[in-house]
Amino acid sequence: MDTPLLRFAQWYWPGRPPLADACWVVATTASAQAAHGLLAALRDARRGPLALLFLDEGVYEGPLPWVRLPALGARRILARTGPHSLLCLDDDPRSRALAASASCPVAWVNGRSPDLLSLGTVAVASEQVASRIGGGVVTGDPCVAWPAEPILSPDPHFCERFRAVRAAGRWLVYFAGTHAGEEALAYTTFLALSAGSGGLLALAPHDPARHEEVYRDAIKYHLSTVRQLRLMTSEVPPKTRVYYIESPEARRAMSACADLVVAGGTLVAGPESPTDLLGAGAPILVGPHRRDPLLAAAADAEVVIPCPVVSDLARVAATWLADAPGRARMAQALTRFVASQPGARARFVAWFVEVSGASP
Repeated sequence: MDTPLLRFAQWYWPGRPPLADACWVVATTASAQAAHGLLAALRDARRGPLALLFLDEGVYEGPLPWVRLPALGARRILARTGPHSLLCLDDDPRSRALAASASCPVAWVNGRSPDLLSLGTVAVASEQVASRIGGGVVTGDPCVAWPAEPILSPDPHFCERFRAVRAAGRWLVYFAGTHAGEEALAYTTFLALSAGSGGLLALAPHDPARHEEVYRDAIKYHLSTVRQLRLMTSEVPPKTRVYYIESPEARRAMSACADLVVAGGTLVAGPESPTDLLGAGAPILVGPHRRDPLLAAAADAEVVIPCPVVSDLARVAATWLADAPGRARMAQALTRFVASQPGARARFVAWFVEVSGASP
């Protein structure tokens, strides 16, 4: 039930500050819903009240008290709320104005702009972001519930079947967990990449029921294709152009063998993406559609390769295939990021309690 803390008119009643000495979380309704677990952890860790100051008109159905940000100046809003501290979930002009006017501690979650360093203390999700903006405390991403166990333990022997391909000096690009419409992008991108150098395309549709459909459709591209179930444990012939992934074990293991992995479900608006890719130790390219929260968090942490426009896919992939040191650095950054995420929420809460001066 949508139950606001105050009616709008109460903002204009003098001498009635709502929840004096509270920590006010400045957020949109969407970011507050996405950070539900973090807000619950903060509420449990603080002895003082926690409330939400919304930047938009969306619906909120959570347990915390809340108000909409009124059409008042930043100083008047702060005078009426009397905040103990501000916690900003969104980098928005209005939250920046509040931070610039605040005399209380201000903290930012998953900060990504160097400007925020002058507006309070900033928690960042990764070393890459901290290095780019020139500061911040690396806590990991506290808004996403990461699995406590490793995401993936690839089969170390699976990649041996590509020895002949590697001996021929060819690269491997893996389109993993593709949805309808993405296989055509995979083939056209591969053909564009192969115009200047030889390579192998590994392709794994997300839905096993589409295996035959995708395989039959591939005939029109006139590329030599090997189906994984035909080879079983044999080596991939060196002249193969397309390697079709079908078994669950091969789908999990293939990403560790590729020079570049393209995450399916991110090139078109698919329902999900294969997040088990994140633990394979390979550089991952993601398109503009990032519905999966783990992939979205990795993109925001700048540890995967972004391709904001699908029409640029071949160009972006070619740039990274030509940069082996860059791919290695990106893969290492992703590995470190994924390994550090368990416990990120607890680290952030402990950090925020300390910097905001709250009593644990």
